[in-house]
Amino acid sequence: MRYTLPLGLLVFTTACLKEIEVDVPTDTGELVVEAYYNSRDSAFVRVSRTTKYFGASRPPLVSNAWVVLEDLQAGTRDTLRWRDTAYFRITRNVQPTAGHTYKLVVRTEDEEAQATCVMPQTVPLDTVFVIYRPAVGRLPEGYRGIGIAQDPPGAQNAYRARIWRNDTLFNRIFDWFYSDDRFIDGRLIVFEFPYALQPGDTFSLEIMSIPQDVIQYYEQVVRNAFGGSGGFSPPPDNAYSNFTSRRRRVWGYFIAYATDSKGARVPR
Repeated sequence: MRYTLPLGLLVFTTACLKEIEVDVPTDTGELVVEAYYNSRDSAFVRVSRTTKYFGASRPPLVSNAWVVLEDLQAGTRDTLRWRDTAYFRITRNVQPTAGHTYKLVVRTEDEEAQATCVMPQTVPLDTVFVIYRPAVGRLPEGYRGIGIAQDPPGAQNAYRARIWRNDTLFNRIFDWFYSDDRFIDGRLIVFEFPYALQPGDTFSLEIMSIPQDVIQYYEQVVRNAFGGSGGFSPPPDNAYSNFTSRRRRVWGYFIAYATDSKGARVPR
């Protein structure tokens, strides 16, 4: 009589364990820049530095940098000044224009980083409303907030949706909703808030029209945060960045984006 062992058992009985030392980079002090400029003429830049991989301290903020925002087509520029925890504009020479390329320069005592980004066209939200829905999969029964927009055909758009409930932004990394338009080109875009709303709650939705290469940055950040897609995934790698520097790597991203938002209230 012939016996056949399951493949999983064969692998288990023949496998061996080997300790592997992981060389974790120890370089610290690299610049980290989080920067946004949008179609509502709002600019925000936060600058910090990296710390040790296993360190318990929070990344130190950089409060003495020289930060400048430029419109390369119009030839205008604004200087941003430190206030509390980030940099904000003190002049309003730069104006938001779809299709214009914006440049951000961050200069410290010993290095300079710069990035450019093109502002996309605004894709408006057609409507935002609240509807009562039964339980579907992991989504519980209850009121849902829904937003609808029309993707322009052939424009190669990309989007991120930001959602508020009662003035609280859902901004944890697993609440990031983003996508390009490869599967929805020229069709309706439907955003559904994945948490139940209660009677009297307010629901607000912002649709950010972002350059497609920002999706690559988001994807890398999310993969690193959640440790890849399984046991055979590659180790976390440097997140994609549009910043360049002659001295060292620069982390983070400068995003120019167009925005539209609407809100609704759950009936009592």
